[in-house]
Amino acid sequence: MKKAILMCTCSFACPSMKDLNIPELAERVRMEIPHDFMLLHGRLCEDNGENLMESLLKNDGTIYITPACKIEKQKKLLRDGFQRAGVEMTDKIWKPVSIQFKNTDQAFEDIKKVVEEIK
Repeated sequence: MKKAILMCTCSFACPSMKDLNIPELAERVRMEIPHDFMLLHGRLCEDNGENLMESLLKNDGTIYITPACKIEKQKKLLRDGFQRAGVEMTDKIWKPVSIQFKNTDQAFEDIKKVVEEIK
């Protein structure tokens, strides 16, 4: 099973992400958390993000970890991208991680915990 980390940066503008150093977080995730691939996108919830998800997401056993905004918002905002890809947002393949209102260390630990829980 592959682990794909799809990190939404919320255009580096969302006030809820003000305490995050996204480049540092991405590098730490890349270097310290086992995964198959990672991407950062400015807004996965907008048209070009959904286009990317449509092309990228597959029903091939890949687990998609999405560090982004509040989990409830992710369910709504990422739904169209998953639907366009024909991939169901079930708890078996979609692992959302809320990184809003966290600092870089807190967000890293939350992402690490979710990845480590995947069997």
